[in-house]
Amino acid sequence: MASKLGLAGGIPERRVRPIWDAIDSRQFKNALKQSASLLSKYPNSPYALALKALILERMGKNEEALSVCLNAKGILLSNDSSNVIDDLTLSTLQIVFQRLDHLDMATSCYEFACGKYPNNLELMMGLFNCYVREYSFVKQQQIAIKMYKIAGEERFLMWAVCSIQLHVCCSDGGEKLFHLAEDLLKKHIASHSLHEPEALGVYITLLEQQSKYGNALEILSGPLGSLMMIEVDKLRLQGKLLAKARDYVPAAVCFQNVLELCPDDWECFLQYLGCLLEDESMLTNTTDPNPFILAKCNNIQLEAEVFDSRMSIAVNFVQKLTAVGNNNSFRCPYLENLEIERRKILSGKGDTDKIVEDLMQYFIRFGHLGCFTSDIELFLQVLDDKKKSVLLKTLEKELELSSSVPTKALGQSISLLKIQNLIGNMFTLPVNEPSTFKGA
Repeated sequence: MASKLGLAGGIPERRVRPIWDAIDSRQFKNALKQSASLLSKYPNSPYALALKALILERMGKNEEALSVCLNAKGILLSNDSSNVIDDLTLSTLQIVFQRLDHLDMATSCYEFACGKYPNNLELMMGLFNCYVREYSFVKQQQIAIKMYKIAGEERFLMWAVCSIQLHVCCSDGGEKLFHLAEDLLKKHIASHSLHEPEALGVYITLLEQQSKYGNALEILSGPLGSLMMIEVDKLRLQGKLLAKARDYVPAAVCFQNVLELCPDDWECFLQYLGCLLEDESMLTNTTDPNPFILAKCNNIQLEAEVFDSRMSIAVNFVQKLTAVGNNNSFRCPYLENLEIERRKILSGKGDTDKIVEDLMQYFIRFGHLGCFTSDIELFLQVLDDKKKSVLLKTLEKELELSSSVPTKALGQSISLLKIQNLIGNMFTLPVNEPSTFKGA
């Protein structure tokens, strides 16, 4: 196989570059004309045929493009020693086959090339990407391990481990495969250690998936933990692992340290509060990235005195953050007070009047933001209809008396309409109000 300097798929690059320039500038007719000229000189070149197929596909001529692609594939897979097989030719064919929904044909081309040149990493990486697009987790794993054995590079081992994780989590692979992945990593670490923070993240995730939280914490606090150079990220991960191990006190300390460094981290506060209250439901795995999913957790089984004590700790800490931060652009201090009161109400000890007051203060400061309604939706759920009505009237009065700049006033008006719609009072009229429509 040869991909010589100045050649593209066995064709001088100076003959190919104008065609690519025409494709990039969407001059497809011009590109097709140049492609025909190229094919007259290289009629059996898989790369020249792949270029023509790409142009035809871009022009919407899918049947013609597929026919040309199949012709190129047939030539490529023949035993003609004059054929040049390189990643440029294969990747061009792969683009067209993928657009035409024939990924399997692109994969077969790469499989043939890898069989013909078994130790070529460039082709093997192309084949790995084909398997990724087809969700062939076992084949991904096999080709990644083969590349790792050839090159000994950390990235290929990580590809193999991630493929195993996907096989177990998204397919019918047994969890015993996790042990295989862990053994591969341990062997590599013993001989080469790890050099990238992403590799450490994969290792920690693998241990976490096996519920080996203690082992993961040990790795994180050992020499490999130095790969994670951002202290806040390291503290978050430590807190998460401690919480999953149900070691809530040190977990809360970790999250508290994160909040002292990043006082506007709402998700971290929810984890901190969950650890204080030993709320096991916050550990439930969820695919929803919305931090408010965490706030919906409420599986608290603390005694009344312990609950009150923990809530006092949370209140004092929030007050400390507010005093130190003194940044009016932070939304979290307002939301934190609301969440603490919400938790109290759910436990039968809160004050709905305080929720209304805190929502009012939040509206004054952040009511103009587009996210305002979604921010407070969870807290509205703990108010009865009477309190919701009081809140609406209070917000309407505040808006009437407000001297905000027009843009801010507009944002607040929109937020008020959203709240009315959310509560369901937008189109509600008093029963005794006469109809304004004559003849009704």
